Amino acid sequence: MGAIKEKPIWKFSVNGGQQTSTRSTATARGKTVIIDEPVMRGGTDQGAMPVEYLFMGLLGCTQVISNKLAEKYGVKFTEMDIDISVTMDSHGTRLISPVAIPFPEVILDITVTYEGSREGAVQVTEDLKHHCAVSKMLQESGTRVIENWVLNGEKIQTT
Repeated sequence: MGAIKEKPIWKFSVNGGQQTSTRSTATARGKTVIIDEPVMRGGTDQGAMPVEYLFMGLLGCTQVISNKLAEKYGVKFTEMDIDISVTMDSHGTRLISPVAIPFPEVILDITVTYEGSREGAVQVTEDLKHHCAVSKMLQESGTRVIENWVLNGEKIQTT
């Protein structure tokens, strides 16, 4: 069986709808999630908030693209933990006033155990911000995306 060749430009779809004024469902490729608000904001807390799903996407994109880059540079990531801290200006979502940059800063603390060359692992830390689509979207919208890496116990300063 031959390798699957991915198209550089492709389309996908997500669909769903309202269940209540705060809860909806969304489906992609047959996988359905519940999107909801916490009880304190009028929801039923049956799912993550829309903004939380965005940053879950950033976590997943970071993990997948980091591993693709690691393979490119001859490195294998055997463990990866990602913690994301988000600063959100909720003036817009609370209908106080529109905001230009809803997420002024996002900090990713990425801890990796790897096998292979240190140089290859460090190259991943330098390249990720250019290839993760979710990170690029945030950066282009004005969000300051900070990646703090720890590779095999060594803190790496990225530029």
